[in-house]
Amino acid sequence: MEHIKEGALFKRIELHGRVFHIYYGYYADFERESEFNEPIPIYPDFRRSPVYTDDGRPFVTRMQDQCKNGRRKHSQEGEAFCIDCPYFIHGDELIGICGHADNQLNDNSHIGGC
Repeated sequence: MEHIKEGALFKRIELHGRVFHIYYGYYADFERESEFNEPIPIYPDFRRSPVYTDDGRPFVTRMQDQCKNGRRKHSQEGEAFCIDCPYFIHGDELIGICGHADNQLNDNSHIGGC
């Protein structure tokens, strides 16, 4: 069985005119310390580094915490993630876009690449 190497390309995702390269790695340094933890695909942190579609809609991941405009599709307990929100528009893999109008940018400052 072949071991996954940290930094190896997992997948190239093209979505709404943007390209995302997803690499294997760790979300936290302590995850490297266990001999049983293999690197996993690391998805962009769109809260820390926002990326927008050409029409100003923000990219989000399914596992991202809901924003202040988020709503749950059903009455659920516990944490609320973007995947639980009716405004989440599915994309490829775990990446989608937020469809809430209040989160859409109204100018063109976001255009120009990622």
